Formats: sequence, C-alpha cells, structure tokens
Amino acid sequence: MSFALGELNCPSLEYVYDMTWAEFCIRQFAYRRMDRYSWIKVREIAYQALVGSHMNPKKLPRSKDKFMPLDDKKEKQLTEKQLEAMRKAQEVYRQEVNKRNGR
Repeated sequence: MSFALGELNCPSLEYVYDMTWAEFCIRQFAYRRMDRYSWIKVREIAYQALVGSHMNPKKLPRSKDKFMPLDDKKEKQLTEKQLEAMRKAQEVYRQEVNKRNGR
C-alpha cells in the first residue's frame, strides 16, 4: 500500500484509509494525468533524439504517436453473436421489469 502514499500524495496510510472512494478516484485520475504528461515529455525528448541523429529520413516514424504510442486503447469490436446475446438479455430484462411494474 506504500504506492498510495507517494503517488497519490498522501501524508500517511491512515489518511488513505479515511478517504472516501470518490476522493480516491479523483486522486487516481490526477495521478494518471500527471503520469501521462511526464510520458509525453519523455516521448518528445526521445523522438527529437532520434530525428536529430541524422538517420535515414525514410526509416523515421511519420509521427510521434507512431514512434511511441501512449494510449492503450484497443478498440474491441463485438461479434454479431455477442451483440445478439446482449440484445436478448436486454429484452428479457425489459420484460421482467414490465411484469414487476404491471405494464
């Protein structure tokens, strides 16, 4: 749990235990934002070092994002079978709710 003291900028472990879940989420969001900003600076320095080394321009990455991607967003596409199962489950849920509400 020592990571929470340094990264979340907390004075003591008791402080971490006493904070609400909302406060923890806010601090976690701020930490991730600051960490991402520091990685952007690292990427900028590394990219400029690569470009400044007079490498063959044809071998250079086209953009900084292609050189060092920082987003872990992998778009996951649902298959038709998964979509159909989700639609079925939603329909069953709607029918149960309507029965309970007397509609």
